[in-house]
Amino acid sequence: MSMDTIYEVLLSQFAELYEKQDILAKLTSQEFLHGYGYSEIHCIDAIGRMENPNAARIAKKLVMTRSAISKITKKLIRSGDIIGYQNSDNQKEICFKLTPKGYFLFKEHEQRHLAWEKRDREFLEKINPEILENVSTFLGDFNNYLHERIKAFK
Repeated sequence: MSMDTIYEVLLSQFAELYEKQDILAKLTSQEFLHGYGYSEIHCIDAIGRMENPNAARIAKKLVMTRSAISKITKKLIRSGDIIGYQNSDNQKEICFKLTPKGYFLFKEHEQRHLAWEKRDREFLEKINPEILENVSTFLGDFNNYLHERIKAFK
């Protein structure tokens, strides 16, 4: 097989992997998560895990722009998932916290993530550890490459 063919096959397999992960996520998600996009749920997750989360800290954690986070947080405030508050130490800084509805979504996302890990771990446990190490090295390198590409847009 030529290298061009291998590249095409790999890119096609990545596209298929992303599609199937997306389909499984939709099939296993609860109805109340359907109105939320990937970035919105991960913003809720970040707010639920961080101490005094503001737009800058959330943007850094999610590798997104502050303006994108601002847009997402405004939407989450309108839908009653989060509220903004001023930190007593810094009156200019707006931080966010989950409402009871947001906390419910946070916990549901956490449970879904744990179920996803359990499901896919069953497959990974059947694979030769040497192969897993090679795949892990490859994916680490690929993620670093993608991270650098993302940084180039900022």
